[in-house]
Amino acid sequence: MKLRQRLRNLWLVWRLRRAGVDVGSRVQVSRDARVGQGTILRDGVVLGWGVAIGSNCLIGPGALLENITVGDRCQIEAGVICTGKGAGRILIGSDSYVGIGAVLDWSAELQIGSFVHIAGPSTGLWTHTSGKMALEGVPLGADDARTRPVAPVVVGDNVYVGGNCTIYPGVRIGPHAVVAPNSAVAHDVLPGTMVGGVPARVIKELP
Repeated sequence: MKLRQRLRNLWLVWRLRRAGVDVGSRVQVSRDARVGQGTILRDGVVLGWGVAIGSNCLIGPGALLENITVGDRCQIEAGVICTGKGAGRILIGSDSYVGIGAVLDWSAELQIGSFVHIAGPSTGLWTHTSGKMALEGVPLGADDARTRPVAPVVVGDNVYVGGNCTIYPGVRIGPHAVVAPNSAVAHDVLPGTMVGGVPARVIKELP
């Protein structure tokens, strides 16, 4: 990091600490990042562009956040990555949890409700697919809506998603649903149901 950038980052970190944010070492903060009082940023967190975090949250070591709004009392674990290319945004309600190493894609809008638990490790919520680009030999810099389609993903309130799951573009998971670990969800999940498998199918209705 260049000296000018380091000095600017030190000033931004100092400003967060004055506002009641607990900031660890090696934290990088973008100029437009907003963080609520009582939030903890562990070592190595990167707050990129378009970040707004509520109060009393915990952001784990090495999390890379960008283009995301996080509600109050959320926990984002170590190594979570926000990535994307497009016009979307990530929106997370209050009291939600994102587990270790999860990937959140903002190529299209990704909505995660309140009291949602997304277990780690390595669960991915994807709003785009580049499968056609690979199959048709389209260069990475030449993608468009035909070869790299995007679709929003919605996760309702009070949902549990197990570890090592993949949620595909366009999927809507209704409230009070459960996705079993190691599942690939390519179709909508009805409220109050448990799904699992590859591809995920209904296992049972929940009381």
